Amino acid sequence: MPKTVVILDETPDSQRLGVAMLGAIGELVDSVQFLAVAELPAVADPKAIYCPLTLDVPPTFEFWGRSIGRSCQEIDRLRDLAAITTDVKVGDGGNLWLPVIWTAKDPIYGEVIGGMAANRDRQPLYRFGERLLTELSAPPATYLVQLSQDRAGIIFDRLFPFPAIPVLGSVKQPLDLFDCHWRCITNQ
Repeated sequence: MPKTVVILDETPDSQRLGVAMLGAIGELVDSVQFLAVAELPAVADPKAIYCPLTLDVPPTFEFWGRSIGRSCQEIDRLRDLAAITTDVKVGDGGNLWLPVIWTAKDPIYGEVIGGMAANRDRQPLYRFGERLLTELSAPPATYLVQLSQDRAGIIFDRLFPFPAIPVLGSVKQPLDLFDCHWRCITNQ
């Protein structure tokens, strides 16, 4: 297995994500290297597996997730896309997070974080997540859809192309979203 390079930013939250990723994959890989965004080489090593846990990857750094990372960085464009291609509203302040494990075969959905979604509300959330990721031609990874709900339905906030802070509780659980992320990006 090639070395895994986990890309972090300088925030304490990013460091916590790095610790969670190491805990999830440390026994599965031969080599894990942690790099701050500022330490990235000019050109990606084609033999390395890059695993960013930040949206701050420079636009010049080419790797498997560059396109989806850029889409997630451009929040206004992403919201416009969601509004145009789906039947959801968009806005700031999402207090719910839907984990979507986007495999090469079928999506797997985690429990909504931040609130209880009623059974009748889950299917529209799942359909939205699938439509958005399909529209973005998202590569396999674990995504986190940030949203809220009101009586009229879903309000989309943003998308993270990695397991972000709200999923830290999944570490070492039967569905460890950090482990799922690594397995998706390595085509397992």
